[in-house]
Amino acid sequence: MKRFTLLSLTLISFLGSAQLDIKVMCYNVLNYPTGIVNRKDTLEVILNHYTPDIIMVQELKSFSGLDEIEDVLNTVSNDTYASGTYVTQQSNPSSSWKLQQNLVYNTRIFGLAQEEAFLTDYRDLNYFKLYIKDDALASNGDTTFLHVFTTHLKSSQGNANEQIRFEMSQVLRTRINELLADSYVLCGGDFNLYTSAEDAYQHLITQSNVVNPLVDPIDMPGNWHNSNFPNKEILTQSTRLSSLDDGAGGGVDDRFDFILQTSNFNNPTGDFRYVQNSYKSLGNNGTCYNQDLINCTTQNNVPANVLSALYYMSDHLPVVMEITSDLTLSTTDENNLENIKIYPNPAQDVFLVKHTSQEVLDVTVFNANGKAVVQTNSNKEISIAHLDRGIYFVLLSNSKGNQKTKKLVIQ
Repeated sequence: MKRFTLLSLTLISFLGSAQLDIKVMCYNVLNYPTGIVNRKDTLEVILNHYTPDIIMVQELKSFSGLDEIEDVLNTVSNDTYASGTYVTQQSNPSSSWKLQQNLVYNTRIFGLAQEEAFLTDYRDLNYFKLYIKDDALASNGDTTFLHVFTTHLKSSQGNANEQIRFEMSQVLRTRINELLADSYVLCGGDFNLYTSAEDAYQHLITQSNVVNPLVDPIDMPGNWHNSNFPNKEILTQSTRLSSLDDGAGGGVDDRFDFILQTSNFNNPTGDFRYVQNSYKSLGNNGTCYNQDLINCTTQNNVPANVLSALYYMSDHLPVVMEITSDLTLSTTDENNLENIKIYPNPAQDVFLVKHTSQEVLDVTVFNANGKAVVQTNSNKEISIAHLDRGIYFVLLSNSKGNQKTKKLVIQ
């Protein structure tokens, strides 16, 4: 198995709470941020209605798309959100249809310990190791980890496409098997599955000879593409009967989008527990099969303005669920330089520093020989047009004396 390791960090941080109620979303955001105008405003309507603490996203076209999603969550929530590191797709480099997956998470609850993109013959699979900012972390460095995988399997029907989905699921299952036994794992994405009999699905949920077996929280097998499938409220694609400027038409008639979880989420005494009956295809109450999503009734459903936003935002519906925990969050703030990002990276003429704190940071760029070549602060674009191509190191410092070093590549 080929791998591309992005980042491995140890982060320690802050803020407290009682019982944790954690909202999770998985959303194919359709070539975001390109396409129909005002997509950020449309997304804000959705995330203001259902504000997740973790959102797994697929079909990102650029860093700016990921950055916008993070900004929307920081707008609609009183908490602070951060994202994983955006890189362009590494798998299948000759492909002209490059899309990426990533994660945005609530930094009041989670820190990011590790992230990784591992390669397949078709598209990257993305892994994020989150840790809970609990009391044990503040006192002795111990914590509870949540392992999140987000993926986008090959689309379309036919044996060749099913085989590619199966091969991608094998890579994913192998990576999950490498985690410690009894790890808490969420695996979400656009799986592009038509039936529960497909090899990719069966391979992911097999309970035999695997470490950390996955289960489908709603356990509704069948031919999801067939009109005789009874639970039409779980279908997620397509929100449109006819294609708009982008995306597929056909009406609501497929279950392509999933969140799977390890079976230990069903342990009533576990650190994380699945909230029964919380798994939903947001906006689908089963009354708009093979129609536009906006033909769904709003009875026992989202409000009309949210239904309209879901229709225009993407040809997929977000899948949502909730998990809960009795862990108590820490009130210690030991390092507020958490989740710092340098972008773009690689860079050419300028770069910016993004971090959850609003404090202006001192920024020093060192060349490979350790010589300081730029000294400034992070509240503006930082010019590097005068520097040669190569690898540099950026030292970030705040007024409390905390420091963080990031590698910067100049092309």
